[in-house]
Amino acid sequence: MSTSVRTLFIGIIGGFFGSLVGLGGAVVIIPLLTGWARVTQHKAHVTSLVAVVFTGIVGAISYARGGAVDLPLALAVAAAATVSAIVSATFSEKVPALVLRRIFGGLIVITSLVLLFGIDFPGSGIHGTARYAAGIGLGLMSGVLTGLLGIGGGAFVVPILVLGFGLDQHLAQGTSLAVMIPAGIAGTLVHWRAGRLDFSLIWGLVAGVVIGAFMGGQFALVLPERPLQIIFGVILIWMGLRYLGVKFGEPPAKTGEST
Repeated sequence: MSTSVRTLFIGIIGGFFGSLVGLGGAVVIIPLLTGWARVTQHKAHVTSLVAVVFTGIVGAISYARGGAVDLPLALAVAAAATVSAIVSATFSEKVPALVLRRIFGGLIVITSLVLLFGIDFPGSGIHGTARYAAGIGLGLMSGVLTGLLGIGGGAFVVPILVLGFGLDQHLAQGTSLAVMIPAGIAGTLVHWRAGRLDFSLIWGLVAGVVIGAFMGGQFALVLPERPLQIIFGVILIWMGLRYLGVKFGEPPAKTGEST
């Protein structure tokens, strides 16, 4: 199977789950790019950022059509995220690949726990001017994740929007998808100007993401998400632990073998 076909399928899978749960899809795309498409760790993070942009665009449109995007809050978070994404993307290649794997593995595990425990019980939330000040702080953190790791930042944005801002699950997911668009574009432009983008990987991935994100956004608004969250969360735990260096079902090294 050619790399283009592989990236097409990776894009469909990542776009679908990313749009479905508002996480951008990088938690699926990056492991599949490194494991199945045999892409290097840094190139996978850079390439996934392009996919995040298109997942955000298609997914946010789907959610917005169902009234599930808080646009004023999204603009505040996105403005701050764009600034920090530009700064962090500039220095992303200076971070060793092993460090990226460990950071990314930890983020996947956190994401999986959010999905498994089903954080979907909104509280009173932050109101007034403080709401937008807090949104700027959230955006700065989200942008760092976007620029450095090539992810949408939804792993943190969605639960914080639910628990801290009082948004319901669908509204938090739609708003998160909208937030990642400008930040993802900013980070992508930095990587493009630095010559880090491999367009031979991008075309098939983007085509798949558009298809998958549209389907995921439609399903998210009409189908129960809890069973899919549980299945997806279990898969993410396995992936995250693998990235953190945990090995499953492998015999211990024999005496004299390197570990």
